[in-house]
Amino acid sequence: MIHLVRHGEAAGEDAADPGLSEHGRNQVQALANRLAFRPVRQVLHGPSRRTSETAHILTENLGAGAAVSDLLADRTPVPSPERRGDYPTHRWEWFEDVPEAEQDINGAELTDAWHKLWFDHHDQEIVLVTHAVVIAWFVRQVLNAPPATWMRIGPIGNATLTSIGPNIAGEPVVETFNAEVVLPI
Repeated sequence: MIHLVRHGEAAGEDAADPGLSEHGRNQVQALANRLAFRPVRQVLHGPSRRTSETAHILTENLGAGAAVSDLLADRTPVPSPERRGDYPTHRWEWFEDVPEAEQDINGAELTDAWHKLWFDHHDQEIVLVTHAVVIAWFVRQVLNAPPATWMRIGPIGNATLTSIGPNIAGEPVVETFNAEVVLPI
């Protein structure tokens, strides 16, 4: 079972690489409590500060090991000129504002990342901490949906849980999507 987790709420959205807010840390702690009875052995996370802090809170509570993985870095699928037709025309202008460092042409890097992560980890209980767009693309991959589908998946909340496991044929199936954990009052 692969559990996809979006990082907790970020502090100071204006910062280039913000950490978690106090509310974000509470969100992740509640998620850790939800996962506490799962046999999670490893937490992989992207290189950003907020995914790293999210993973740290999870590993402290789950007794699992943690490791950074560039496969979980924040990327945005951007269509090549030949593939723009895969997206509605009203989305084209939005792609112009995606920072060059985050651009993943035709989602090729994210597609490869999902295939590698599924191949390497589908037979174990693992948590992957990443970003909303990455989770949406991975879910799109599992559903074998058209490229633009990722833009209609969500919104994916902070510290939410999406779980993907194998069906009887060993194919990935979305079992839980964007499940929020309610914080105590």
